[in-house]
Amino acid sequence: MVSVRYWSDWFWKRAGGRFDYPADIAYAATCALDVYVDEVAGLTPVSAAAHIGREELCPLGGADERSLHGCVIVSRSGAAVLVEKCDDEAEKRFTIAHEVSHYIVEVKQRHERAADRMGRDFADTLYGLREPTLTELIDAWLNNTRSEAFAHFMDRTPGGGYGCSRTLEAECLADDLALEILAPRSEITAVISSMGLSESLKVARRVAERRFGLPNDIADRYAGRVVWQSKGGPSTAERFGFIT
Repeated sequence: MVSVRYWSDWFWKRAGGRFDYPADIAYAATCALDVYVDEVAGLTPVSAAAHIGREELCPLGGADERSLHGCVIVSRSGAAVLVEKCDDEAEKRFTIAHEVSHYIVEVKQRHERAADRMGRDFADTLYGLREPTLTELIDAWLNNTRSEAFAHFMDRTPGGGYGCSRTLEAECLADDLALEILAPRSEITAVISSMGLSESLKVARRVAERRFGLPNDIADRYAGRVVWQSKGGPSTAERFGFIT
């Protein structure tokens, strides 16, 4: 099980500490990880592959000319996080954090596990530096370890919603880690600790959007989840209308 709090702290420690909010996630990512972040107008899987000179990536995952908010691609020259240039700043901020989260969970963790199980030389196959040998392919299968380079193309709704009930577990996890990186749950719960449910919802939404710079729709969803999980529903006074 992945601890989003652990990996968020790990990320910010490698970045040199948390910056002022809203976080400059692009700069933090370049400090913390071996990645570069770039903006591309009209981002699609095909244009993303062309942008970094990886034409062989185009067929992956049924890649076509569909619009993307962001993607992350790992190659022999490093890792690239690409984001749609025309999106607003809040959307770009969350997209970068989401793709960085994919990189942390699905690449950095995977490479460490592969190195522990298969040896450090095996990481060359994960970065696309060479093809795995037949023995490595068999060992990877037996150890439940992927042996190919990594590419992830993220597709989001225009409103920036993440809708965990309709996404794969990996997407939900990347969203959760991105939110913890950008808007730590503990800081929101500290602000609303003495408030009733209704006031907490309003304040949490405002903090998530204005202080932490989350997109409106995502701020609304995240605030609602944090409040309900921390408050456990309305108090008796609120249910009987003594507090609004």
